Amino acid sequence: MTGAVLGTGVDDVGRDDAYDDLDDWEPVQPEGVPAPAPPPPDGPAAGSGVRCPGCAALVPSATVRCPRCLARIGSGERGRESDGGGRVPAGTPAVLYFDTLALSLPVLPGEPLRLGRDPDWAPDSAGSLREQTTVSRRHAGVSLDPDGTVWVTEETGGTLNGTWVNGTPLLPGERHRLRHGDRLRLGRAVGCTVRLAGEGLC
Repeated sequence: MTGAVLGTGVDDVGRDDAYDDLDDWEPVQPEGVPAPAPPPPDGPAAGSGVRCPGCAALVPSATVRCPRCLARIGSGERGRESDGGGRVPAGTPAVLYFDTLALSLPVLPGEPLRLGRDPDWAPDSAGSLREQTTVSRRHAGVSLDPDGTVWVTEETGGTLNGTWVNGTPLLPGERHRLRHGDRLRLGRAVGCTVRLAGEGLC
C-alpha cells in the first residue's frame, strides 16, 4: 500500500507539499489563446484635445468629465462651469477647483461666488455641496476686486466647522486674500485649490 509518509511532507508521487505555495507559480500563456491587448496609450494624440479647467490636463475633445480630476468639460448645468471647449470663460481670472467633488467654479468679475448648501443663497455650489454636512448652509463667499485680487470671507455669523486658507482658520466677516495655489477648506472634509489666470493654467 502506498501513501504519504507522516512527518515528511512528501506524498506517494514524490511531490513536496512545502512547494504548494501559489507565490512561487508563474502564469503561462496557453497555446492557441491570444495574449491580452496592450493598454491604450496615455492621453490624446498631440493637438487633438482640450485643456481641463480644473487640472489643466490635456483630454480628448469629446470628453464630458476629466479622467484625472473629474472636472466637467463642456457645457454644464451651472452657469459658472466651463464652456464647451473645456476652457474657463474669457475674462475669468480665478477658478476654485474642488478636487474631491468633480467641481470647478469660476469667480466672475462683479459676481461674488457664494459657497454653501443653501440653494437660494449659493445657487452655483449648493447642488454639489448639499450632501457635505460639514459645510454650512451659508458658509463663505469669494469675490473679485476691480484690481484683480481675489478674496474669501467666512459668513459674518460664523460657521459650525470653520473655514481655512492653507491651514489657517479665518475669522467670521474678515476678508482674506487668495493667491494662486492656495488651499481653501470649508469645514472638515471639503477643500479646493485656487487657480489664478496669469499665474498658471486655469
